[in-house]
Amino acid sequence: MKAILDSSMTQVTDFLTKVRPVSVVRNIQLVLVSLTLLFVTYVLSIPFFGQTRVDTDPDGLFSEGKIAPETIQSAKEFSYEDTEKTNQEKQKAAANVPFAFDKDFGILVAGIDTNLSEDVELLRTILAEGKGSPAIVKDRIPRWRNRTNEEIQAILDYPRKDKLKNFIQQYTNLIFSKYCIVKEDLPFAKDLDKAGAKIRNIGTQDQTYFIDGNLVIPRSQIYKEGPVASVLSKLASEKLPNVSDSLLKAVSRIGLYYVYSYPACSYNAEETENSRLRASSSIPIQKSRIQANEVVVRSGDVITPEVKFKLDMMNRYATRANLASIISIFLTQCVLIMIVGFYLIRYRPKRLNDLSSNLIIFFTLWIVIASIYLLSKIFYATDSDLSGVYYFGMFVPVGMLCLLLGFVYDEQLSIAIGFFLAFAVFFASRYNPTSFMLAFTVAVVSSIYGRRLLKRIDFLKAGFLLTFVQILITTAGYLFDGREFYVSTGSGFFRDLTNSNLFHITVMCFVNGFASATAVQFLLPLYEYVFNIPTRFKLIELADTGHPLLQQLLTKAPSTYTHTFMVAALSERAAQNLNLDRLLVRVGVYFHDIGKIPNAGFFVENQHLIPKPEHIDKNNPALAAKTVIDHVLDGIEMAKKARLPREIISFIPEHHGTSTMAFFYHKALQEISPSARKNINKKDFQYPGPKPQSKETAIVMIADSLEAASRSLDEVSPESLDELIRKIVNSKLAENQLDESGLTIGDLEIIKSSFQEVLLSSLHQRPKYPKPEDTKALEVAGSKKNKK
Repeated sequence: MKAILDSSMTQVTDFLTKVRPVSVVRNIQLVLVSLTLLFVTYVLSIPFFGQTRVDTDPDGLFSEGKIAPETIQSAKEFSYEDTEKTNQEKQKAAANVPFAFDKDFGILVAGIDTNLSEDVELLRTILAEGKGSPAIVKDRIPRWRNRTNEEIQAILDYPRKDKLKNFIQQYTNLIFSKYCIVKEDLPFAKDLDKAGAKIRNIGTQDQTYFIDGNLVIPRSQIYKEGPVASVLSKLASEKLPNVSDSLLKAVSRIGLYYVYSYPACSYNAEETENSRLRASSSIPIQKSRIQANEVVVRSGDVITPEVKFKLDMMNRYATRANLASIISIFLTQCVLIMIVGFYLIRYRPKRLNDLSSNLIIFFTLWIVIASIYLLSKIFYATDSDLSGVYYFGMFVPVGMLCLLLGFVYDEQLSIAIGFFLAFAVFFASRYNPTSFMLAFTVAVVSSIYGRRLLKRIDFLKAGFLLTFVQILITTAGYLFDGREFYVSTGSGFFRDLTNSNLFHITVMCFVNGFASATAVQFLLPLYEYVFNIPTRFKLIELADTGHPLLQQLLTKAPSTYTHTFMVAALSERAAQNLNLDRLLVRVGVYFHDIGKIPNAGFFVENQHLIPKPEHIDKNNPALAAKTVIDHVLDGIEMAKKARLPREIISFIPEHHGTSTMAFFYHKALQEISPSARKNINKKDFQYPGPKPQSKETAIVMIADSLEAASRSLDEVSPESLDELIRKIVNSKLAENQLDESGLTIGDLEIIKSSFQEVLLSSLHQRPKYPKPEDTKALEVAGSKKNKK
């Protein structure tokens, strides 16, 4: 059973990690991206698909006056035309329009000034006749008839009769210009005080101006005791300061008579109505909004007319599929996917060129998207008060995805996926900015920390780190939204604390942080087994020398085993100095020569241990070359059966690249005549390749040749090692073996110095230790001498 399972998983791994043309991988990615786009759009568009219609008919369960049998909550945010609100705004706009009045300045000249001149002239005639008494004045001047004798006497006693007319005229002019005196009483006096008045002057250049409503005075208010009379009396005293009180009273009373007799203002009802109609018609149709997740009516509440109206609007708008919103979400997701795709193609072009990596990323992303769907159902459920305490982003396992991708791949890829996911959380949270910041911040932090997961204890640290970050962002959100952290109810500190929002959000942050870290620990072995990815923990397992393949190498090809560990030491030091994955390099070297196991004795390092003629006979260069080439092909096949990761298997062919087996090729050319040499195909003496596709495999290529060549050195010195390293590097460069590895000239210098450091420490000259017999002889000779 185990053999069948291993064979099946080998086939699955080979299928998933098989190197495919880039065009095929791009087509697969296109299908996966399309599925993701549709899935995400569906999840985010659920609130816009509408909801079940509420029966508000007269006999329905939610008709006006009945008790609501269940809580009704709007599934999405929508606006509707609010007729009542529109009418209120129109009425408000109309009420704010000033009342229109016409003021005729011709009355001031034709009426007031003319009559005042006539009356003052009569007064002078009476005085000239020597008949100046209050009774005669009141009899001869009818317009002054209602004045008291005291007031007439004050006028008669005033010696400057030439200024009398000026006093009265100045006072009337002042009232005329400042106030709007109307003939009739105004039934809209209170509204006039609020809206004010628009005065249109007739007979002057200043056509229109605005005044406060309290400056429009019906003439009936002039003589009544009250605020109007007090204001007019005060006005007279301010403008005629040098006049006695008795004369001031007489002048103001006579002046008010002329004003009363000739009111200059008249209410223009037509102009007022037209202005109000224009203001009312300028008001656009008002819309009201029902928020997403808003409770329209709770179970047990009475259906009021206002509630019924909202339910009717919800039936009209919320039960429709909002096509515009769905298209908007779809287009936004397309833009985000293009941004992420461009970023990955630009900065990580080789990262997603195999099926397994794409499946890992998209499968994990689908898990998180599915969790967003399920969590939104719970978080925004009817009667749920979660949104009053928590933020939606606190429940989504963004940290799990980014920790996993950051650990398995790199932080750039993980941040790009986290960026896309943060916007998905933003849309799903009904555009809550704190949820977006939670998702994005957790994505960045977990992506960066994912590359630092070296030990099991680091998962615990990751849980604390994600918890701390979420607490910070949630606290910022609470401060921004003005939410309460802690409210004292008098029930005791411990009870108040456990019931507080502060306690709830802290616990939720801990749950999310540690759940994400724990989920990564659960998914990692599963992904390692199914997709055969070389995580750090997988590489540590493969680095164990107890692995069956390494034990076979030790038993059947012991010198190759020793060679392997020397190459590993060289390669790992160079990788470390170049900040590469030194653990990957070490494990890759451990398995790079496992193909020599079937024919171990054929290879020169093992011939002294397996001295068979067929192993030593190399008189057939073509056959020998084929045997050497076969060790690469055999190694790949053995590695696949052992389910080694593709990244480890790549060390087997790439450490030889397409280099030529110079010894056998030269021997083949040497053994035949010059005319027959053209029949020899050089490709038969070249390794199948490919050339090193990474810096790691290129380092191993150089180290493998160097370790073998270093055994032939007669003298080990910095100079000889430097010369040997340069010779080998130049030979690889001459065959263009490093062209596709990405190594730079600077990298090669670091590699040379790293190799020289390791070789000097391992190939140093040791002193010759004396033989035990010689030491014993010296001891015996010394003891004999002492006896003498």
